[in-house]
Amino acid sequence: MADLIAFLRARLDEDWKLAYESGCGGRDDWAFDPEDPWNGPNGPREVVRRATGGFIAVVDPDHGKYGTWNARHIARHNPARVLAEVDAKRRILDEVVPEMDGMTDQIHSEWGVGPIDPSTYESLVLLRLLALPYASHPDYRDEWRS
Repeated sequence: MADLIAFLRARLDEDWKLAYESGCGGRDDWAFDPEDPWNGPNGPREVVRRATGGFIAVVDPDHGKYGTWNARHIARHNPARVLAEVDAKRRILDEVVPEMDGMTDQIHSEWGVGPIDPSTYESLVLLRLLALPYASHPDYRDEWRS
């Protein structure tokens, strides 16, 4: 379980660093408004804009509705949101997982079952679910998939 937690913390640190550095320290919000195109040299283009000014992405009109969906996706998953998600997941690791494990230990102690094998903690299910988005990472272990 310690390896899985270390893996998650490392991925969250990577996510945080990337979001922080790409979003002006997390203070930059991104927006997409299809009614506010950029008039470039090849005609109007839909864009994802920074709240502080400038473009994040220019939509290729040849992609049609898919380009618009891509732009909405990029804007929705802006650095501020990613930083908030990383913070929430770190709090799960710091607050929720230890509480779950403590409750499991307490129940087993009160029922006289004795010490429990940490590999049977219910929190392990939660940790495995949190790790799933990183399944393509080379350090991800197949044993975490189950």
